[in-house]
Amino acid sequence: MIRITEDEIKNVKPALQQTPCYVQPFSRLLNKDCFLAIKEIEDNSIDLIVTDPPYGINFTKGYKSGSTELVHGDDGFSVMVFVDELMREFKRILKPESAIYIFTRFDVMPYWWLKIKNHFDAKNQIVWFKGGGGMGDLSGNFSFNYESIMFATNGKHKIRGKRDGSVWQIGKCKQEFHETQKPVELIEKIIKHSTDEGMVVFDPFMGSGTTGVACKNLNRSFIGIEMIKSNYDTAEKRIVSHTPQIMVFE
Repeated sequence: MIRITEDEIKNVKPALQQTPCYVQPFSRLLNKDCFLAIKEIEDNSIDLIVTDPPYGINFTKGYKSGSTELVHGDDGFSVMVFVDELMREFKRILKPESAIYIFTRFDVMPYWWLKIKNHFDAKNQIVWFKGGGGMGDLSGNFSFNYESIMFATNGKHKIRGKRDGSVWQIGKCKQEFHETQKPVELIEKIIKHSTDEGMVVFDPFMGSGTTGVACKNLNRSFIGIEMIKSNYDTAEKRIVSHTPQIMVFE
């Protein structure tokens, strides 16, 4: 019978210890209804949710030209009635100690906030000050030059980097690909505060794919859902063709 000494056992232990496994970042895009496609996502598989859902404010396309056509799903019913179900699915797919950032507006934020609090720790309203003018009654109200971002956590979540205030001043971008397009810089700021490289970011209403572009820039994996084919095609083209800029220091 072979006997192993205590010293030999000590030498074997380090070889048995697990080492961190780095997974090459990926992009997974789904052209489906969010409320159906989200059920395909595995439990406890997402590190961060960043999304800009329809606000439920009857937002119209091409307001400058007088169009009355609604942005798809922004009729005040399509998403709002399913918020509870959405929060339950978010809870299922998120890992412990993860985070959620949801864009919204002042007049519907209370409804979203109450629904979020039923499932998560509601932490902050972040004010994105985007500057510039706004649409609406130009002589009857003040311009809408900011948007709200609801920040919540699934358990104890650690913010990365410097602790910022809750007002973020980042200029709005040209609406080149979508009616409610957000600046890549803004999405990158969110991602850097709440994930590390290689982690998985999810956007169930990805629109033209800005979150996916930001993930590619920051070496994060991305899962995005978009049901409108034209938006999906735009997002797919943007994300697949995007090559992050390499910084060269001399």
